Parts: sequence; C-alpha cells; structure tokens
Amino acid sequence: MLHILLLLLTSSICAQAAELLRVEHEDKDYLFEADVSEIPATISRAQAAQNATAWAIRFYDDLFLQAESIEFVAKPTRFWLISFSRSNSKGRVYAIVLPDGTIVEPHILTKI
Repeated sequence: MLHILLLLLTSSICAQAAELLRVEHEDKDYLFEADVSEIPATISRAQAAQNATAWAIRFYDDLFLQAESIEFVAKPTRFWLISFSRSNSKGRVYAIVLPDGTIVEPHILTKI
C-alpha cells in the first residue's frame, strides 16, 4: 500500500515534458523539450536574446550567427524562441530560453 501511495505522490509531483520545437536538418534533428510548468519570469526580452546568442555561438560553433527573430511563445509552456541565420548560409538554427533565463538544451537525433 505504501508503494502505491509513493508512486501516486511521485507521479503527481513530476512535471510533464513537452516538445517545444523540432528542427530537421539533412544529417540530424534538434529536439527541444522542457517541463510544462509555471516558471516565474525574471529576465527581459533583451536578456533572453543575449543568453541565447552566447549559447548558440558555442553550441552551433559559429561566431558569426545573426539573430533574425525573437518571439515569446505561451504554449505548451512559456519561452523565448530565437532564430539565427548561419554564417555559411546553411539555413536557420534556434535557441530556446525559459522565462527564468535557463537555456533549453536540445536532444540531437542523428538520422540513419
């Protein structure tokens, strides 16, 4: 009985992960996921863009990324979606920043 109670309590505490963005490229996909929860907003739009740019330069290994757009999305959870154009003209790449400034690290799915 105690095991069932602990299981129910644990499952009600865990937040549900949701897909925020999936970006398909020729050789791999980027899957951005985050817990669906109410996160207090502690950063501004400008700070979100700054955090995203610093992260994206490192993650995508491109010193010359150009920010194209920044959009605040409210569902399935609140987040900033920032798109960048690559210096080698190979399409767009993205960064996601939660309202508290946390960067959402994507899962990299390699295509076979």
